[in-house]
Amino acid sequence: MAAISENFCERSLIPAYVDGELEADAQARFAEHLNNCLGCRDELRFHQQFMCELDAALVEDKEVLMPADFSRMVAARAVSDMSGVRSATEKRRALAFCLILAGAGFALIGATTRQLTFSVISRLAAKVLGVLEFAWSTLYATAASIAVVSRVVSRKLVVETGNLGLVLVLLAFAVLLLSRLIANYHRTGAVE
Repeated sequence: MAAISENFCERSLIPAYVDGELEADAQARFAEHLNNCLGCRDELRFHQQFMCELDAALVEDKEVLMPADFSRMVAARAVSDMSGVRSATEKRRALAFCLILAGAGFALIGATTRQLTFSVISRLAAKVLGVLEFAWSTLYATAASIAVVSRVVSRKLVVETGNLGLVLVLLAFAVLLLSRLIANYHRTGAVE
């Protein structure tokens, strides 16, 4: 254990001294210190009195009798004692605190929801743009294929057969079809 200093009092050693927890040489030095120090002797006496009173309180077997309806009386007293505590200003203050806490809770939930919403929207936009890009590339490839096929067919008809009349008939048919489409377009545009 700790050594006992000659220059100042070690009052923290008094409980260990009383309980006999100090080593033999430390116990002897502290006993010698007590012969010379009035403050430590008073503290030792106070500690011994406290221990005696504590032992007496714990040894005595006093039974405290409780009334038969003790719990009901305590509950009734607690209710009646708290009845006047809730004033109108206290209720307003409690409501204000509740609103502040609810606002803080919604703000925290909103921050989390905002991040989730933006991630969902960005993923949705990426999917929609992917579908639109696919549709555009499909339409472009279809138009290019039709152009290539029509060029090959027209070359076969004009160059190989030397039949310019058939080309002129097809051209007249295309012009007639185009004028018909334009007329239908103007008619439907005028109706709306």
